[in-house]
Amino acid sequence: MATSATVRGASALAQRAAVARVEQAIRSAVRPPRSRYLAEFAEAFREFEGRLTEAEVVARAASADIVLVGDYHSLAACQKFMTALLGRLGGRANVLGLEAVYSAAQPILDEWWRNGMDEDSLRSQLRFARDWGYEWSPYGKLLAVARRECQGVWGLDSEPRFDLRRVRVRDRHMAERILEMRRAHPEARAVVFVGESHLAPGHLPMLLRSAGERVFTILQNVDALYWQVADGEGGNPAPISVAGEVACVFNASPLEKYESYQEYLERW
Repeated sequence: MATSATVRGASALAQRAAVARVEQAIRSAVRPPRSRYLAEFAEAFREFEGRLTEAEVVARAASADIVLVGDYHSLAACQKFMTALLGRLGGRANVLGLEAVYSAAQPILDEWWRNGMDEDSLRSQLRFARDWGYEWSPYGKLLAVARRECQGVWGLDSEPRFDLRRVRVRDRHMAERILEMRRAHPEARAVVFVGESHLAPGHLPMLLRSAGERVFTILQNVDALYWQVADGEGGNPAPISVAGEVACVFNASPLEKYESYQEYLERW
């Protein structure tokens, strides 16, 4: 099987063929759900306005009251980007919201925040391996940076996490939690890390904008956009502006994304 290391720098056609093979392997292992919600995300981001620098992305995010950052949960590069972003968003305090932690677990986060619970205890009490199921290490590093850089950390998600028929209920719950974060920290910027599908314009961003919030969305590694801007020379494309309030950054190829998910399927 071709890997991301061997395919990087190959032609776009070769890269797409490698991605198609991995996607086919994933489909044969897990039947993808048919969901209008997922389709709305896939259909939303197919064109872009222009190129940006990383500094311009950070500056646009810094001017918002709520920054929504998309996560591809199996891809550590996404969590690493979020960790780095927290260290660059200056001008005012930040408070971090995480889909990876249930809102019902907030007392555990608060105890860790106040009394410095060690990392193993935090992971265990959050039941991270069971409730989230992805690698702890990149999220643990994000939490450690947030404890130094932010005014607080909030859990956002609610049950049922794995039922797409109820995903819009989860969006409403997360929106309420984010607005509660804003009320609890009125001078701070809310920086929110959630799965990419929640960031279609009519999903979480719409709920927050309807409450009068200034929202900026940072997508990561959207396939349709990657194929438009990748130059075939290897390395990741520069960030792009998708719309006035949406940018997309690239820290992995589509092949690296799907290989990371395939690895999780094999573990599970």
